[in-house]
Amino acid sequence: MKGNGWMPGLFALLFGTDAMVRQYVEECLEPGETRMLPGERLMLRKVYNPGFALGILEDRPQTVKKLTGAAAVLVFAGWTGLFFLRGRRIEKAGCTLAAAGAAGNLLDRVRSGKVTDYIALTSGPSFLTRLTANLADLYLAAGALILAGRRIL
Repeated sequence: MKGNGWMPGLFALLFGTDAMVRQYVEECLEPGETRMLPGERLMLRKVYNPGFALGILEDRPQTVKKLTGAAAVLVFAGWTGLFFLRGRRIEKAGCTLAAAGAAGNLLDRVRSGKVTDYIALTSGPSFLTRLTANLADLYLAAGALILAGRRIL
């Protein structure tokens, strides 16, 4: 456990950042409204998603809530297990990212039954510019890529 104090700190920083941006979007944007961010490559766009990515299972919100909770339990179990091991900094970083993402989306889903997405690309392939995500989604994706990459290497 010694030397792992950065894990809860990073978790709190990531989770808190997502929560603050999400709160700003909830309070300052109407659904569907957009605001360009500096550099004009990203924009804030308020979109509610009762399902998983790409609207999967959006017509089954209770199933989505249960699966989100189950997945969060697995992520937190892995994160807690790594906390007590020496070394393995790359896995710890990846799992901390995933845990912060899981916590952000789980809290949103439990509170409102849906996730608020708010980050969108303004240029690139049309498929990507139609997507809207949130920081929690990006944390989950980055964490999964780090963990998968570590397993392969």
